[in-house]
Amino acid sequence: HMRFSVKGVLVAESTFTTSRRAAERILATRRAELVEQLVLGKLKPIKLHTAIDEFLRSRAQLPSYKNAKMHLDLFRALPNHTLDKITDHQLLTIIEERFAAGKAKSTVGVTVNYFNALINYCATKEYTVRKKMKTIKGVKGRIRWLTDEEEARFFAAIDPKAEYHGKNLVSDAQKQENWDLAKLLSHTGARYTEIADMNWSQVDLINQTVVIKRGKGGIDSTMHMTKTMREIFERRRIMEKGDYVIGSKVGKHNETKWVHAAVKRAGLSTVDGSISLHTLRHSRAVKWLHAGMNPLEVQQMLGHRSCLLYT
Repeated sequence: HMRFSVKGVLVAESTFTTSRRAAERILATRRAELVEQLVLGKLKPIKLHTAIDEFLRSRAQLPSYKNAKMHLDLFRALPNHTLDKITDHQLLTIIEERFAAGKAKSTVGVTVNYFNALINYCATKEYTVRKKMKTIKGVKGRIRWLTDEEEARFFAAIDPKAEYHGKNLVSDAQKQENWDLAKLLSHTGARYTEIADMNWSQVDLINQTVVIKRGKGGIDSTMHMTKTMREIFERRRIMEKGDYVIGSKVGKHNETKWVHAAVKRAGLSTVDGSISLHTLRHSRAVKWLHAGMNPLEVQQMLGHRSCLLYT
């Protein structure tokens, strides 16, 4: 057993050996690591239980908080070592116990995903971390969607009317294109190409309806315009002289560079998964469900041939 402190940080843990010489080498290595971290300004150590507490506090206002707590509290059964000292064998015992308790593969997969999210969070906070657990094959991560507050921050980050470094008319015009595209995606729940390739024959400004032509063998749908949609279509009808609603986006693949930059400026967490323009589709589906639509109605609005669950 070794016990020492560096700058007030106490280390009291087993060397897991009965050899005095081996124990002395482990002690020297551990002390050197801590000196590097605390004295030389390198990464900080954090214990497992403290890491879980910090991670959960950062998510206290999110809808997924209870689920995150349920899964991560399972790891409190492990020794409260620093994260970098938690072993593969210790983590495997948690996973094996989950399977032994009859939990489905998908449920255990979520447990693994939350632990890996914890590792990501601690890495961003410059704590020393261990490697992430191997994901369970065949299990998809949780669907990422934005809360109203997160969505407001995203759109504020791409607002062409806002002040930003290097502001000019060309940049403003580019931001307006991106803002219009993202707003239409958000209000329709459409896929990227379904808005990027939309032509004016699909838009009826008199009756205030728009036809969404679905890709991937989906079912075309007609929806009434929201106030925001109508304002965008009316403004762009004056601007655009061609056949397409947003001519600059026609034929382009899903854009990522400016989206990733906006996510970073907005300070949105990607711990639960990456955020792309497709996330706006998931977000709209969740909003419809929260508004009282049943899953079959949401299926029709999204143009799916089968019912996907966002609950």
